[in-house]
Amino acid sequence: MDTNIVLLNQGYDQTFQAREQRLIDILSTYDELVVSFSGRLESCYGMDLCRASGTRIRALTLDNPLLSRRELARAHRYCQRYNIEQRVLKTDEMLFCDIEQPPKVARDPVRVIDEAKAQQAGWEHLPLLIPASVEEMQAYLGRFHQAPPRTLWLFAREGMCHRDFRYGFHKRELDRWGKASGGYLNRRFQHISQMDRSHVQMIDMAEQVLADMGLDEAEVHFHTLSDDSITLARVRLPSHQRAHGFDRQLDIYRALKGMAFDYVTLDMALPNCHDIAG
Repeated sequence: MDTNIVLLNQGYDQTFQAREQRLIDILSTYDELVVSFSGRLESCYGMDLCRASGTRIRALTLDNPLLSRRELARAHRYCQRYNIEQRVLKTDEMLFCDIEQPPKVARDPVRVIDEAKAQQAGWEHLPLLIPASVEEMQAYLGRFHQAPPRTLWLFAREGMCHRDFRYGFHKRELDRWGKASGGYLNRRFQHISQMDRSHVQMIDMAEQVLADMGLDEAEVHFHTLSDDSITLARVRLPSHQRAHGFDRQLDIYRALKGMAFDYVTLDMALPNCHDIAG
């Protein structure tokens, strides 16, 4: 029977493991690093490779309105479990960290994080690791042209794309610290013009409530109807949670209506955006 088993991803897996080991070897050449640690999928995987390398690491988390409470909690749980020094800095400024066309008035998020690191006693001289993909680095440089001098983009420089980060995240079973959500909360809006702090907070609270219902991978997307005065919450679920979501559709409706959404829809057919090989 064993001879009939075909490993469809064997070639990719071997290439991935070689690249991962190369990253670990590079990281091991640093005595100390500060990691920009949001708790989202990319930074969680990046932090895990830093631990594997043996370098001394500190975590800097810039808590801004676009960072979901779920990812912030995952970052805290991870650091607590592995005894990593973490400093969480609160800001009311919305930082657009993973969007190709942020508002023209948006500040450079990497520079904001770097400036925050420079204000931390004992950390100001340390390099800042940005665990970003090739796609994120390209979008960042297209917008801001040049990164601060003491920032390290090792993962992007080694060719790590979104797919690689997802693959590594699941291979290392990092979802035990919390399921991977869909990036920063600005991704839940169809148009940047719809974003304000109250709408972002509505989305964040809605996703927390759905997680409490067992729908821990739910995304709530914000839409407006008519003259932009009518709000619509569009709930997206991965395929393995849709049956549970359908069974609890009345609970979902009542919970989100209680957060001032006028209408609630439940998507039952989605692209395979949660597949790790996507």
